[in-house]
Amino acid sequence: MVAEKSVLKAEAVSKSFGDNLVLSGIDLELHAGEWLGILGESGSGKSTLLRIMGRFLDAEQGNIFFKGNKLKPVGGELIPGHPSIRLIHQEFELFPNQTVEENIAYSLRFYEVQYRKEKVSELIATAGLENVRNQKAKLLSGGEKQRTAIARAIAEQPDVLLLDEPFAHLDNHNRRVLANAIEVMRKKHNMACIFVTHEAADALAWSDRIAVLKDGHMVQAGTPSEIYNNPLNSYVAELTGAINWLADKKDHKACFIRPEKLKLTKYKEKSKWQGRVENIRFHGNYWEVRCENETEKLSFYRSRMDLEVGQTIFLTYSSKDLKCI
Repeated sequence: MVAEKSVLKAEAVSKSFGDNLVLSGIDLELHAGEWLGILGESGSGKSTLLRIMGRFLDAEQGNIFFKGNKLKPVGGELIPGHPSIRLIHQEFELFPNQTVEENIAYSLRFYEVQYRKEKVSELIATAGLENVRNQKAKLLSGGEKQRTAIARAIAEQPDVLLLDEPFAHLDNHNRRVLANAIEVMRKKHNMACIFVTHEAADALAWSDRIAVLKDGHMVQAGTPSEIYNNPLNSYVAELTGAINWLADKKDHKACFIRPEKLKLTKYKEKSKWQGRVENIRFHGNYWEVRCENETEKLSFYRSRMDLEVGQTIFLTYSSKDLKCI
C-alpha cells in the first residue's frame, strides 16, 4: 500500500521555450515510497517536467512543493537542484576517468572514512557492480553506467529519485540487469521515484501510478491497470499496447479490443468475428496471429501454434473487454 503522504508536487505548471509551449497546466503529486511513471512520446514534455520538479529549471507558471513547502525559484539559487531530490540524466554525468568505486564514493566525500567504505561496498553489491568496481567509468557499458549513476545518487538516501529514460539505449540483457538492480535498490531504500519513458512496457511494469503526457498536456493519470484497461482516448490506448479497431460502433463511439482478449472458437454460431489467417509471427513465448476479412484486420495471441496461413477462423470475446471511446 502506497502511503498518501505527499513528497513532491507540481501545481499548475506551465513552460514554454520561445513560442513553443512545452507544458500546460500540469498537476502531479508524488507520494512517499511511490514510483510514478511519466509516459509519452518524444517531445511530449516529459524531461522538461522532470527538470522542473528536480529544481534545475523554473516553470513560467505554477509551483513546486516539497513535503508541503513551496520551493523557491531555481533562478534565485546559487546551485540548482535540491539536497533531497536526485536527478539522473540520460548522460549519467559520471567522472569518466574515475572508477565505479570512486564515482560512488564522491557523493560520500564528507563522511567518515570507514562509513564511506562500508556504504560504497553496500551500494556496489546492491547495484550488482562487484565485477566492475575498479573499472573506469568511460569503459563501462550503458547499463553499468546507469547502475553506477543510480548507486551514486542514492548514496545519501534522498527522499526522491528522478530518472530520465532509465532504460533508453540498452539491449535486452542490460535492461533486465538494470531492472533487477533497480528493484533491489527500491525495496532496500524505499525512496519515492519519478521516471520518464516513452516505452509503455516499462511504465506498466515499474509504476504504482502512470501519468500520460501528450504535447505538454496531461491526458490521463491512474494505476497501470486503469491506464491499460480503460484508456480515455485513442492516444492512450495505442500508446500503451496493441489494439484492434472494430468497424462496428457503439453509441457513435469508436470501439477496440486488445489482442489478448480475443479467443479462438470452433463454432461459427458462437463467434463474433470471422476471417482468415494472413500472417503468423513468433515472439518467443507466444505467437501473434494476424487475420482479416472484407472490412477489418485483427491480431490475437496464441500460446501454441495450431493454425495455418489461409485458414478460416472464428473469434469471440467478452463484451466487457470491448472498449469504446
